[in-house]
Amino acid sequence: MLSCVMGTSTLCAHPADVSQLRVHVEHERIEFRFTINVAAISRVVRIDSNHDNQITFSEITAAVPAMRDFLTRATLVSINNESANLGNFVKHECFWPHPETSTIMPQEEGTRFVDFNFTKPWPKDVEDVWLGFKVFEQLGDLHVIQCIFQQPGEHDTPVDFSATEPEYLYDTGWAAADTVKPSTTDKTSSGKQAEAAIRNYWMLLGSVLGTLFIILSANWWQKRRPRQDADPKIN
Repeated sequence: MLSCVMGTSTLCAHPADVSQLRVHVEHERIEFRFTINVAAISRVVRIDSNHDNQITFSEITAAVPAMRDFLTRATLVSINNESANLGNFVKHECFWPHPETSTIMPQEEGTRFVDFNFTKPWPKDVEDVWLGFKVFEQLGDLHVIQCIFQQPGEHDTPVDFSATEPEYLYDTGWAAADTVKPSTTDKTSSGKQAEAAIRNYWMLLGSVLGTLFIILSANWWQKRRPRQDADPKIN
């Protein structure tokens, strides 16, 4: 379900200027997975700490806390029109062959991606999620975040975030559906009222039949009793 119509940005940027984001929305939890290449990460935090033009797994691991803090600070989140955040940082993952033992050369930085996973619990049904980004000053005006909103039972919703379109409101539609469903309390109350109406009906019917029986019985006995003034005796 979409709360508004938003045009998708034209992707004319270099692949190194594109990041991905998956927002998986559940009733009481939201999962955020950022997939960002090493070139973009290097614009936020210096990864090559020894300046040897090679990036190792240990250097990326050392840069993760700073990148986590940057994403948390520069990603604005609102849930059900209430201020929120990305939630708990779960883990990071490197996606290229043998990241623990291989090194990344400068020309490879745009094709080596790192995942940053967050989970945000929410105490009630998620009705809508608003996202706004303040990352483009560091990542560059040409940078694009290709986002996919996922929701059980719904088609995926793609949205591009950019320096010119940095925010979006996603509506789950769950609140509207919930309002038309009768609650368990309502069903129980309606059932009790129906049972009481049936009992009252049978009680009233029994009372009417009982009264009618008494009247008919009295009339019957009245007819059976000999009339004292029936025929006068003839002397």
